[in-house]
Amino acid sequence: MDATGARAWSGVLALGVLTITTFGSWFYGFGVLIGPIHDDMGWSTTTLGLTYGAAQVVSGLGAFVGGRLLDRYGGAGPFGVQAVAGGGLLLASTWADHPAGFAVLYATGAGIIGATGFYHVTTAAASRLRADRPDKAIAVVTVIGALCSPIYLPATAWMVTVWHWRTAARVLALAAIAGALLALALARGGASEANHGPSRSPLLALRRAVSSPSVRRMLAVYFAAGIAFSSVLVYQVPILTGAGIGLGTAGAIGGFRGFCQIFGRVGLTGAVERFGTGALLRAAYLGSAAGVALLLVGTIPAGIGYGLVAGAALGASSPLQAMYARLHFDEADLGLLMGLQGAAMGLAGGVGPLVGGMLNDWTDRWSPTVLMATGTLLLAALLLAPTPGTESDQSSPNG
Repeated sequence: MDATGARAWSGVLALGVLTITTFGSWFYGFGVLIGPIHDDMGWSTTTLGLTYGAAQVVSGLGAFVGGRLLDRYGGAGPFGVQAVAGGGLLLASTWADHPAGFAVLYATGAGIIGATGFYHVTTAAASRLRADRPDKAIAVVTVIGALCSPIYLPATAWMVTVWHWRTAARVLALAAIAGALLALALARGGASEANHGPSRSPLLALRRAVSSPSVRRMLAVYFAAGIAFSSVLVYQVPILTGAGIGLGTAGAIGGFRGFCQIFGRVGLTGAVERFGTGALLRAAYLGSAAGVALLLVGTIPAGIGYGLVAGAALGASSPLQAMYARLHFDEADLGLLMGLQGAAMGLAGGVGPLVGGMLNDWTDRWSPTVLMATGTLLLAALLLAPTPGTESDQSSPNG
């Protein structure tokens, strides 16, 4: 491997580490913090779910900005913003004593981190760093990212058991800042070089993309799946503890689910070449629905089954969604247009945790939340299924 190739792959690896610290800082970590925050501060599950959902919305709406920064400035743009603004606000939220102040600081900081470091940015950056092997680069980033849950869920559960939840949250925020700085140093490339750079008008590029029926259908699919992903991932630990499983065991099951994501990502590039992204993504949604449904059983063996089945299926869905979306978008504005995926998932992430928390508050049971997640995954699989005469996996950019 030449020096240029080695530097590019080191950047891809840094993007993988950034994925771990970005998702771990709040997307996974907050699910473990919910119980301790509720017990310590007396804030309702709905309030905390709304905070998490607001972070998802900020992340989704900010995805366009994060993608545009990548198109224009490479990794230096989004990762610099994450290190300063996102990490700084998330850290500041850990000193808040009022639920409104905490919600504003936490949701804004977490949302900025998501907008500048979730897969819509890191997969686009990776595909540009290794333009000769874009799908492999995406797969590498997501395989590394699969280590997030095995690291963060049990580690966060341990921290809140040994320390105060505020101390644990500060560690998570500082780790996010460190991950952004690492990517800033090693993955500064990734700016658009196609057709002499990105379009002058981002609004025109977005309007041109969403005018495609295939893109609108894809975004509807991602919205439905996002409701399930966000509600399950933030509440998986409370769901398990609500069934009588200890916090440490619940965190370990959540970490096991994250580890099993690797099984859905290893060898994925070859599978895509054989079966196509659409068929595999539908299978991933159906497998996710089956795995999530196991949470209704409420036992440790069923929880392990959830971790294995849902872990592998959810793990496959992240890179498959990025690969599937990339087929529909113009390379020159890839970062910006991948923000459409981020926006759909982010807005869905605002709906899922809020509704899931309300269902729990209303019924004092987690089964309605699990049923909601299972149903929206089945809906995503149904919407993705092509009908005669519609798009295929070989769609041209912009549909």
